[in-house]
Amino acid sequence: MDFFTKFGFILINLWKRKVLVLPILFGLNLLSWIYFWIRPSLLGFALIILTLAIFLTVIFIGVIPVAIIEENNYRVDVVRSMGLNSFVSLIVIYALFIYVSLILMAVIKPPPLLIVMMALLFALPLTPFVVLAVLVPPLVGYFMKARWRSLRGRIPFWGIYLGLLSALILLLLPIMYFRVLFVSVSLVDSFIMGGVVTILSLIPLFYPKPFICKVLGLVMIFLGILMWLIVAGGLTWGSVLSIISGGYLYDWKPRST
Repeated sequence: MDFFTKFGFILINLWKRKVLVLPILFGLNLLSWIYFWIRPSLLGFALIILTLAIFLTVIFIGVIPVAIIEENNYRVDVVRSMGLNSFVSLIVIYALFIYVSLILMAVIKPPPLLIVMMALLFALPLTPFVVLAVLVPPLVGYFMKARWRSLRGRIPFWGIYLGLLSALILLLLPIMYFRVLFVSVSLVDSFIMGGVVTILSLIPLFYPKPFICKVLGLVMIFLGILMWLIVAGGLTWGSVLSIISGGYLYDWKPRST
């Protein structure tokens, strides 16, 4: 059994202990608030965000990777796929969070390119909204499991949905500053890239073919990396979501319901 398969089973076991794990994490977050109230500091604020992030991560694990694994009767290939996708996603997101936190606490120096720092800081206020946006579909799907399973069997839902979220983030600044859109090259690039990602994300909705999804998945991953060069890091979350969307598109296969 390889590492990613073991990691997938670790996620399953973690979710099976949710009755114990979630109250503990909630209690730790409450203690962080009390500590911050007694001794206000950046460290206390970082502890609040970290414990809340871990709490939401466990919920994310349960309603997405573990739910997909359970629906496929714990098939080893699905466990490995979900273990790989979750591992990469968690590494990227938490590395970003820790990096920005260390910068804010003056433990390490900010990046030499100001535009990178701006993109990282922009990601922080967006994080709660991104997490909620990702959690809403599976939480709604929990109450209509048959339709939710059928939908994800017919189309690469997560590849489409996360791609559209990435596009929305890219289009956020051009929409906010539309009156001065053509004054800034970065805003124009963000507007164009957002439009491209929107179109690519919608193609699998109308043509959900495995070969098309694999090609689009590779393109989305490439665009996610390219955003760091031409669109202020894709405002961070735009890049991260585009890469994860590409992974889901590449890995998707239709299944009977």
